[in-house]
Amino acid sequence: MAAIRRRGTALEDAILDAGWEQLVTEGYAHFTFEAIAERARTGKAALYRRWPDKETLLLAVLSRHHDASGPAAAPDTGSLREDVLAMLRSANDRFGDGTAGLFSTILGAYFDETETTPAQLRTQLLGDRSLSMTAIVRHAVERGEIAGAGLPARVADLPFDLFRHEMMMNLGPVPDATIVDIVDTVFMPLATRG
Repeated sequence: MAAIRRRGTALEDAILDAGWEQLVTEGYAHFTFEAIAERARTGKAALYRRWPDKETLLLAVLSRHHDASGPAAAPDTGSLREDVLAMLRSANDRFGDGTAGLFSTILGAYFDETETTPAQLRTQLLGDRSLSMTAIVRHAVERGEIAGAGLPARVADLPFDLFRHEMMMNLGPVPDATIVDIVDTVFMPLATRG
């Protein structure tokens, strides 16, 4: 295929889209500058001018695909239960397309090559997602729903940890009944005890 002349944002968009397609269809082992340049119908130099190495390009591709809408704000519905439900439902809408589980498999070679963990990659891409739960817990303390000391970090992380587990094991969106069960059966009794 002949190269297409593009510049600026149009070229960058084409490269990032081609990188995503390459990753999803061929896997990380074939996520190369050569393959992406060919798929984007441009030269390798265009990629190297923007991203110095494969890891930087991969992070740009993943960031574009998974966080295009920006970070989700912590809900404040007036109730701890409803805040946590809203947070999990929002995550389900944003990440329930099955690619989260797929990436655990696709990126296995990346984790081996870079000695990066899935948690470290998530933090690089999404920042500290525990901040949403921290805000939700703070609002619940201010409303008097839970004790002034707040919650142990493990308890506060539990809803999203269980949600993520469901998503990864089923490679798709989490049924709403499961989200409600996580909140009502596991989280709320722990969060409101005593």
